[in-house]
Order: sequence, then C-alpha cells, then structure tokens
Amino acid sequence: MDTEIPQLTRGEAGFDERLAGLLFNELPFDRSPELVRAPRDEQEVVEVVRAARRDGHRVAVLSGGHSWIGAPVRDGGVLVDMSAFERIEIDPESRTARVGPAVRSGALAKALAAEGLAFCSGHCGTPAVAGYLLGGGLGLNWGRWKPACFALRGIRVVTAAGELVVASEDERRDLLWMARGAGPTFPGIVTEFEIELQDRPADTRVSSWLFDFDDLGAVGRWVGEASRGLPATVEVATAALGPERPEHTPAEGLPERVVMVAATAYADDEREAREALAPLAAGPGVPILAREELEPIAFELLHEAFDAEYPEGHRYLADSFWTERDVEAALVLLRDAFIRAPSGKSNVMALMPGNGERLGLSLEHGAYSMDERTLVMPYAVWQDPASDSENRAWIGEMSALLEPISSGHFVSEADLQAHPGRLARSFAPANWERLQELRAEWDPDGIFQSPPGAVA
Repeated sequence: MDTEIPQLTRGEAGFDERLAGLLFNELPFDRSPELVRAPRDEQEVVEVVRAARRDGHRVAVLSGGHSWIGAPVRDGGVLVDMSAFERIEIDPESRTARVGPAVRSGALAKALAAEGLAFCSGHCGTPAVAGYLLGGGLGLNWGRWKPACFALRGIRVVTAAGELVVASEDERRDLLWMARGAGPTFPGIVTEFEIELQDRPADTRVSSWLFDFDDLGAVGRWVGEASRGLPATVEVATAALGPERPEHTPAEGLPERVVMVAATAYADDEREAREALAPLAAGPGVPILAREELEPIAFELLHEAFDAEYPEGHRYLADSFWTERDVEAALVLLRDAFIRAPSGKSNVMALMPGNGERLGLSLEHGAYSMDERTLVMPYAVWQDPASDSENRAWIGEMSALLEPISSGHFVSEADLQAHPGRLARSFAPANWERLQELRAEWDPDGIFQSPPGAVA
C-alpha cells in the first residue's frame, strides 16, 4: 500500500486510541478494522479505494457523526477517515454551498449565517454533514424546507471502481438519488456536497413549557391538538427528561422527571413568530412548572440546547420509531418504562413532521422515504461502564413497547446493531428495493462495507 497517506494498522501503537477518538459514542464496539487511513485530498481517496481493491480489503467511511451504533466501524478492511475534508465554499449569488464531508453542522450554520443564508442544519451542531445528509437530515425547519438531503444538488464521489465522478440531476442521477437518504448503505465516498440554500430566518423564537411527568398524557394531547393549527414554519419537540437533565433540575425544587415542550418559530419578526405560535397559547390545562415565551435565539445557535442534551464523553444507545399515533398515544406507552431508566440523563424525544400532517415527500426524489405522523426516539445516555448491561436492557424495553405501533424507522437513529431488520424498514418498500438494485450496480463486488441488515 502507498504509505504516504497517513494510516495506522491494527496492533500498532496508538491504533486503539485513534479509533476511539474518531467516535462520538464512548460505548465500545466488539469489532475493528484492519487499517485506518486518512486521505487529505480527493486523489488520495481514489488511491485508498484502489489500494483496497487491489489488496482485497473492504472499505468503510467515517466523517465524524454521532452514529450511535458505530456504523463505520466494521470487522476487518479499511476505515477511511475523512476528517481532513472540512472546506466550506459559499456562493451567495447562486444560493449554493459546496461543503466537505467532515464539516460540522454547527460550523456550517454559522458560516452561512454570515452571508444571510441558511440550510436545514442538524439540531445538534457536532455531527459532520456527511452522515447527516446521507441519513436524511431531519434538521432545523425541516417541516418547511423538507429533510436536508433534499437540498442536495450534486456530489463529488469516489466509486467502488476507484473513480472520482460527479453526480447531479443531469448526470449519474442514480448516485444523487442514493445520496439523498441511503444512509450507511451508500456505495461510495463523497468528497464534496453541493447544497441549495435558503434565506436565514431573521427572527427565530423559541417558546418552551415544563410540566410534571405525571401530566404526560395531558401534555401530549395538547401538543397533538394544538399542532394542527400551526404553520409549517413552527417545529415542536416534546421530550421526557430525567433528573440529570442539563437545566431546570431537581436541585431547583422541580420534580425528578418532567416533560418539556419546545416550539421553534422560524420567522422574520417577533409579530410573525407570535402569530405562528398562537395555537399553543392556551396550554394543556395543567400546572406549568417553568415557561419561556418567544425567546430570541439566532438560527445558527439553536443547536446549542440539543448539544447540551447529548454531550461528548458519554455512552449512548438509541432507537427510532415512526408511528401513525399522535404524541399522547405514543408517549403514554412509555410512561412506566421511562421511570425505570437506570440513568437520569436518558430521555425520549417525539417530533411531528409538518406538525402531524406529514411532509408529502416524493419517493422519486431520493432514497429517503419515511413520512409518518410522529417520530419517537428513546435515548439511553450514561457514563459508567458498569451500567452498560442495564442501559442496554432499558433501551430494549423501550423499543419493545414501541415496535407494535411502529410503521418504520429513521435510519440515522435506529438500533441496527440489535435489530438488523430496522434497516429495510427505514425506507418505503419500493425505495428499499431500488436502493439494493443500485447498490449492486455501483458496487458489484461489495467493496463498501454494509451495516447490519444490508446486502453483503
């Protein structure tokens, strides 16, 4: 192999530390590549893929996302570390940007804001854009702008044949279709994404309410009913939070467990935001423990609150479930199990695309194709290695409760390691079938590693 490209071999001093340092999740995985290679430019990516083919190695790719299941870390083969690809090039005139796969979502949001522009950036600012976009990208203002992957106009990608090609609506459209949501099954290494931009919302406002966990049912009912009157520019998140939440803690005299509702209005001025949030004004008719009304937060800083809920230096397990049920029906199922969470940092999040009206996505536009009333995601968050087994058991209990009401999964948050079948159920059946056909066409020799549940 070409030894000029930075690399570490399994068994070499510093290999384990380097591999662990590439992952956000500190939960260890019982698998390891033979080699980690870190190309610095597109030609080196080409060389890495060609060398892997020559030497009989399979390839996995990592750019720096959360990946709760450590999807890029596979047994054997070459792990390609794309962390050097952090370039951002913004063209305000064409309202497009070209970004490297390792650009962090928060950094991209800030760079765009300086030009008065925006993009459906991730709710968390720490993940890199590659995994976020390839997984669909359910980010800021996705009710209006649609998932981030639909903003993709083109990609530069190194294929399984070791060729650098461009894919767009005009050429190699099948590759672009897969890049819009194929997740860890994408058969190539993207070296650059071209994305379409939007005007930055001039006045983003967040209203939030905190309730006792005992009022979960009433709160969920209120969110479901009030959301029907909300415009697409309002995004509502409902979360069950434990005692070790980052703010509004039991030390402040609040209950051990609470329900928080946060409604974000992407507006141009305060009046527009107030009118947009008006359907939530009446509340659920139960005591409100804490409340923030129309708090101004710059669009590019919205990720900071989510980053606090999912900090670095922790162990994570997660799963995701689309359901036709409303927020109340979905969350009430989890009431007793949530109380049994072994970690006070664990939480459950519920979101509603289009405020429960769905987004009306075109299956022809991209591989991403899940469009249901409610998305529910339980997260186990802890630090003590001695608690690994009980947190695994807890996320399993939560998943078992949600599975019977689920119509599918969100691939970026699904527990594909414990449940490989979730991969196929993260796509509409026709899109999953097409994805497998295209993967076989673009990677007939299976050079790129597959996550659990994918074809070999």
